[in-house]
Amino acid sequence: MRIISKALVSSFFTLSPLSVAIASENVVQLPTINTVANLVEQDNQKTMAAVTVIDRAEIERKQYNSVEDLLKTLPGVSMKNSGGAGKATSLSLRGTNANAILVLVDGQKIGSATTGQAAFQFLPIDQIERVEVVRGPRSSLYGSEAIGGVIQIYTRKGTENGVKPFASFTYGSHESYDANAGVNIKTDNSWATLSVAGTHTQGIDSTDTQTERDHDGYKNYSVSLKAGHQITDKLAVDMNVLHVDGTTEYDNSYAVNPEQEIQQNVYGLGATYDVNDLWSTQVKLGRAEDKEDSRSNKKSQSVYNTTRDTVSWLNTLKFNKNNTLLLGYDYLNDEVKGSGVKEYVEKERDNHGYFAQYLGNYNQVELQAALRVDDNEQFGTHTTGNATLGYHFDQAMVYASYGTAFKAPTFNDLYSPYGGVLDLEPEESKNYEIGFKGQLKTLDWELNGFYNEIDDLIVWRPDAPGSWNWYASQIDKARIRGAELSLGQTLENWKWNVNYTYQDPENRSEGAVKGKQINYRAKQLFNASADYTMDKWTIGGSVHAEDKRYIDTDGLNTASLPSFATADTRVTYQATPEFSIQAKLANMFDKQYQTSQGYNQDGRTAWVTLRYAMK
Repeated sequence: MRIISKALVSSFFTLSPLSVAIASENVVQLPTINTVANLVEQDNQKTMAAVTVIDRAEIERKQYNSVEDLLKTLPGVSMKNSGGAGKATSLSLRGTNANAILVLVDGQKIGSATTGQAAFQFLPIDQIERVEVVRGPRSSLYGSEAIGGVIQIYTRKGTENGVKPFASFTYGSHESYDANAGVNIKTDNSWATLSVAGTHTQGIDSTDTQTERDHDGYKNYSVSLKAGHQITDKLAVDMNVLHVDGTTEYDNSYAVNPEQEIQQNVYGLGATYDVNDLWSTQVKLGRAEDKEDSRSNKKSQSVYNTTRDTVSWLNTLKFNKNNTLLLGYDYLNDEVKGSGVKEYVEKERDNHGYFAQYLGNYNQVELQAALRVDDNEQFGTHTTGNATLGYHFDQAMVYASYGTAFKAPTFNDLYSPYGGVLDLEPEESKNYEIGFKGQLKTLDWELNGFYNEIDDLIVWRPDAPGSWNWYASQIDKARIRGAELSLGQTLENWKWNVNYTYQDPENRSEGAVKGKQINYRAKQLFNASADYTMDKWTIGGSVHAEDKRYIDTDGLNTASLPSFATADTRVTYQATPEFSIQAKLANMFDKQYQTSQGYNQDGRTAWVTLRYAMK
């Protein structure tokens, strides 16, 4: 609690000039649009769900160095990282498991079928145009994995006509280099964006508990291509490719200079056809590949290759501006290969999903309902649903929702020879939420309360205290309740936002663990950011704080990692409309902290960026 209070005071100091700024001339604010919540374009202020959108302009203004840097600033998000850039990173959204978050890249499901998690640490921030996050269950639209929410990542895409090259170069602490170059091409009927990027760092010593004391480096090279063509007034096609290739070093007590080679590929092909004024249909084909090759020496290696093939068909029936019906089908095939899975009983499974959603507006009343049936090759049929009722006031709205979701066990949970359990059941959840959101002049505000009950939550535990032998097990019941508050404002010279999350992820199983806080979930999260522009200069800062998190494997809350807060400061000089120079001092007070037991996090670091974008 104390560290959050200090962060609030620090943020007040950062944001104190706002009382002056509020009196200044207001600027026109365009609505923020998302598609992740309901598969159709909606204004965030009119969406009956907790949604956050981060665009390319904000990514560059806040000088995020990685996807993890971006995501950890969002409401309800906490990270667990194993020692710096390129190291294993997991994310918890509203206190749920890391593999209970569905992650999409350009509409394609990504992530490892063995672990069930997306490798956020390998996704290049330079290739990202936009990130949309919806918090709360969305299984009624997306199927398994969406208990905590959905993260939709869009790769780079230009919007202005002409040929527009762009480039950036960053140098920072630990001999870190990052470079990006690309071009946006757009005509009236066609568009394409090509972007290449690379990053290299010596890194930090990931852990101080191993005998090997050295820097654990990381390098990553990527390319993305996105293109589309409006063939006729009714028919449009598009495609996308993202290729990522990298190597990360890590610490291991039983090896010298171990490293992991990774490759991630995302492919997509889609077509949209407006049949008539009422009916629009969209078909997408996609594949995501997640390949990991871990080597402790030349003779010892473990290879895990995952492919996820998808086919989706979405039909949007817009009867009028107030009544919309969505009907959809999707197919998913997960397959695992490699030396690390040779003992798995099963290496492939299919899932067929059928869903419908209704969106209705009746004057000031909003109604939303969705139903989905999943037919899983291993677990049979699962039905999930969502119902939301909202009411609009002049400058605000209130809504209440109820939704169910499920999460199928991963291949590791079931078949891993190192602790898989064949008789695991899918996780199932029931979520209740009430939300308030609106605008007060130029101030955007949002307050959400949520209550999530999860049955058969899957966790991995050692078979004895201190043992290296871990196995999959299920908590009979878990309950996560909490509240989120978000504030944000754009004025003539100021941009600022604040969010605070309180969550109580509690084990509700019988026995000594009943009522205990689930491990690696902080109860309180806080973020604040502000930027002030004066002539060609923009000066800003950010604060991030997290409460303590328990780490004991028996679930009795006897050991924890302490709470922490970090502060960053940044400056941008816009030398010309096309060229800018940026500098950032991250963790400026050199706070020493950990998010995963035994693994270090970066201290104070400094970064300088040169950026060019043709206007």
